[in-house]
Amino acid sequence: MEKVWDVVIIGSGPASFTCAIYTTRGAASTLILAGENWGGQLMLTTKVDNFPGFPDGIEGPLLMANMRKQAER
Repeated sequence: MEKVWDVVIIGSGPASFTCAIYTTRGAASTLILAGENWGGQLMLTTKVDNFPGFPDGIEGPLLMANMRKQAER
């Protein structure tokens, strides 16, 4: 039998992971379709100074790793 997903997200950048965090929190089965390299442009960014919750900034790859971990819960 085929799996039917409530939500399918295309991409793996910060907006995609934010969406996944909220859809799974709402108990929707969620599939993320990511390319070979996940994380979007932030994986190439050395410091993000404008993301809420990090007044001293955070490195892009670390931010994306944290977002991915939270989305996978």
